[in-house]
Amino acid sequence: MKKLLIFTVLCLSLSACQNHGYQYNNSVYKKSNSKSIVTSSIKSGGISHTSVTQNPWQFMLTQIDVKVPENNRIKAERERLLRNPQGFETVALRSEPYVYYIINQLRKNDLPVELALIPLIESAYDPLATSPAQAAGLWQFVPITAKEYGIKQNSYFDGRRDLIASTSSAISLLQNLNNRFNGDWLLTLAAYNAGEGRVRKAIEKNQANGLPTNYWSLDLPTETMHYVPKILAIIDVVKNNKRYGIKLPDCNYENSLVRIDMSKNISLAKVAKYTGLPLNDLMTYNAGYVQQKVNGPFHLLVPYIHAQELFKKLKAENLVVNQVTELLQDVPHTNMPFEVKSTTSIQYSAIDNRKTNSILTANAKSNGKKQITYQVKVGDNLYSIAQNYRVKITDILQWNNLKNARVQEGDILTINIVDANPI
Repeated sequence: MKKLLIFTVLCLSLSACQNHGYQYNNSVYKKSNSKSIVTSSIKSGGISHTSVTQNPWQFMLTQIDVKVPENNRIKAERERLLRNPQGFETVALRSEPYVYYIINQLRKNDLPVELALIPLIESAYDPLATSPAQAAGLWQFVPITAKEYGIKQNSYFDGRRDLIASTSSAISLLQNLNNRFNGDWLLTLAAYNAGEGRVRKAIEKNQANGLPTNYWSLDLPTETMHYVPKILAIIDVVKNNKRYGIKLPDCNYENSLVRIDMSKNISLAKVAKYTGLPLNDLMTYNAGYVQQKVNGPFHLLVPYIHAQELFKKLKAENLVVNQVTELLQDVPHTNMPFEVKSTTSIQYSAIDNRKTNSILTANAKSNGKKQITYQVKVGDNLYSIAQNYRVKITDILQWNNLKNARVQEGDILTINIVDANPI
C-alpha cells in the first residue's frame, strides 16, 4: 500500500504533511476525571454485555514479548523519533478514540497487537489524512486496494475513512498478505507499504542471484526500506518507554468511540448541537461521511461519555434503531457488512495473557483455528477463493453452510486458514 505520509515529519509538525487542512484539536482528547479502568454494562439488541477496558497502550506494553534487533536501520529510525519525544507523544494521543477498537479487532483475529502502530505511521491516527497518492483514512487505503477489499466509496460515504470499515479491510489485507508470505510479518509489512507485487519481484530477483530472501536482504523502494525499521523502532520505544523517557498516552475509555445505529439521515451539525461537541470533532470521528450527513452504513460514532445522552435525544425523534453499541462488543449488525465477526468473546483485563503471535516471529501460527472474513468481489468464484487461500471448495461450503458453489459480489465468507484440509 503506497503511503507518502512520513511519521518522522508528522512528529515534527503534526499535521503538516496532510492535505485535508485539518487542524489538530486538543478538545477531541480532553481528559475526564474518571478512573483509567472502566467497568460498564450496556444493552444492545436485547443482550446485556459487560466489558472491562484499560489503557490500550499499557495493554499493548504487556503484550509485546519480542526482542527488536539492533541494526543500523532500526537505530537510525529510533534516533529520529527520539529527537522529538513530545511530538511522538502528541501523535500517539490521537489514537485514543480509535485504538480500543483496533486492538480489540486485532486480538479477535489473533493478530499481533503491535499492528495497531500502523495507523500511527500511516496517518498519525487521523481519519481525515490524505496522501498525494490519494491514500486516505487511518490505514491509508489507495482507491484500487479499497475496491479490491470491498470498501464502499461513493458520493456520500468513503469507507476508507470509516473506523469500522477500514479496520475490517486492513485486517483482511494483513491476514491475506501474511498468509501469502508464509507468516513472515516483516515481508507482510513491506508488502502493506509497497504492494505485494514489488516485494515478490524483489524476492525473485534475490532468488535468481542466489541471495537471501529475508526482508533485510531485499532491494525495495526507499520508503519501504524505512517503513519496517520505523515500525520496529516504535515497538522498541513503546516496550522500553521508561528507558527512552517517553510517556505513553494516558487514554481513557470514556473518550473511546461507540456506535449509534441510525434509522434516518441526520446532519453532523445537528448532532453537534445535541451533544455540545465541536462539529470538527464529529467530522473527524465520522470522517467516512463526506457530505457531513449520516448516510450509507447509518452508524454514528461518538465518544462513550456523550453516547447515552445523545441517544435519548435521538430516540425522542425516532432517529435510532438500537441501543448504544460499544465497539468492543461483538453484536450482530446487519447494516455493517464490513465488520469482522467472531464467536470469541474478548475482554481487556489486567491479566498478563501474552500472545504467541508476533511480527518478529516468522511462520508464527496460532494453535487452533485462524478465522478470517472475506467479502466476495467482482470476478470471484469459490474456485479462485479456495486457490487463493489454499483450502478446499468443500471446506468453504461447510464453513458457510452453503448448499451450492454460487457466490455473488458482496457475500461474506468465513475461511479457516490453519484448520483447512490439505488440497
